[in-house]
Amino acid sequence: MAGCDGSGGEAGEKGPSAPAPVSDARRMSESLTLLKGYRSLGLKGEFRGAVPTAVDLHADRHGNCIGTYVELGTTNEVVVIGDRGWVRYDDKKLENMRSFAKTYVPDKLAAVEEAVEKARGKYVEYPAREVLQYPGLILCDPDRAFAKVPRSVSNAGEKGNPRTKGGERTVQLTHGSGGDEVSVHVPERGGSVPRGIDFTLGDAPVLLELGDYDEPVRVKPPSRADTVSAEEVKGLDAIVE
Repeated sequence: MAGCDGSGGEAGEKGPSAPAPVSDARRMSESLTLLKGYRSLGLKGEFRGAVPTAVDLHADRHGNCIGTYVELGTTNEVVVIGDRGWVRYDDKKLENMRSFAKTYVPDKLAAVEEAVEKARGKYVEYPAREVLQYPGLILCDPDRAFAKVPRSVSNAGEKGNPRTKGGERTVQLTHGSGGDEVSVHVPERGGSVPRGIDFTLGDAPVLLELGDYDEPVRVKPPSRADTVSAEEVKGLDAIVE
């Protein structure tokens, strides 16, 4: 019978070789390249700076951004369109400003109280560059936020345990160490789409979930009736001068 004598007939033939496994460095490089190439992104997570901030933003590479940032128990809305930005402060944040002025700069309390009343329930309009100075809101400019994140890496390894979100398990691929450490979270079962990224901005660790890849950022300026200028509420500056 053919293939029974072990002389190289059918019994000695091997099937096609399995594809070589993709290295962690290659998967991480592919993930970082995707991240750098998206026209827009959803960014949700933590900015662990001097003032810990949680963000839930949708930003593109054309200067458009919308979402919220949470600090000290207050949720504030943000809108950025090109060189203009608007912030709608949580009532609790406005009251915190009033309390701070009363305690630490009582001579400026009257100006702060007037500004607080004008800002209540309104969007305060600023130059976009000032909005992006708020903790965590540099993420509204992905090019700046990810400027120091490499596009590719020469080595990487898995770190920590796989985690599950929305029914999908992801693994964490990490490159570098200390302040230069970058991690991406990619699907455990293959593929390189970045589901999350951990990195450092300045001295602040940033941990983000990613999504809404290339989805248009649907944003429009607040109505004039709902807007006050930064100049009209200049008294709010008194607590940080």
